[in-house]
Formats: sequence, C-alpha cells, structure tokens
Amino acid sequence: MDNNYKEEQYGFSPLTESYVPPQAKTSGKAIASLILGIISLITLPLGGSIVLGIIGFISGIVAIVFSSLSFKEIKRGQVRGRGMAIAGLVCGIFSTALNVLAFVISFVIAFVNAKNNM
Repeated sequence: MDNNYKEEQYGFSPLTESYVPPQAKTSGKAIASLILGIISLITLPLGGSIVLGIIGFISGIVAIVFSSLSFKEIKRGQVRGRGMAIAGLVCGIFSTALNVLAFVISFVIAFVNAKNNM
C-alpha cells in the first residue's frame, strides 16, 4: 500500500474559523419580569385564597418594576430581551388590575352584607 496516496481536491478549501461577533446577553430583569408575570397570572384564578391573592398581587407589581428596569438596560444597548420585558409588563399589569378589581368587589360585597345584617 502506498502511504503517499492523496485524495482528489474539489476546488474548495477546508473549513476555517471565521469571526462570529459575540451575542448580546439577555436581560436577567426581563426574564424575572416574565416569570413573575406568569406567576401572577397563575395565582389569579386561585385568588380566593388570601395568601395566593397577595402573592399574585405582589408578583404582578414586581413584574412591572423589573420590566421597566429592563427597558432601561435594553435602551442603553447592553442587553436584549425586549419581548420578554413586554410580556412581563402586560402580564403584571393585567393580573394586578384584576386583583385590585377583585379586592374592590369583595370589599363592596362584604360592606353590603354587613350593612344588611345590622
């Protein structure tokens, strides 16, 4: 056997390393905003329980705060994740508004019931 056997060249060079620019990192605040917004939506139907209602309300507010902070980071161009920040903001606003509405309705019902029992 001939050890000097070479395969035919087909007119292209072997793969070489090329420069790939580094990807911008995703904002941790945007991820946290999305997760907290989803938690606030999950606890929304379970809001009949006082503890879960409070957890949903607080996580919705924190989701709104984290999304606004992540918008500032994204605007500076340091990180990406605008879609997650928007989703977290929408989920947070929606669940917080519904939690406040549920609280007001339950307060009015309790007030009317107390007034009728007098």
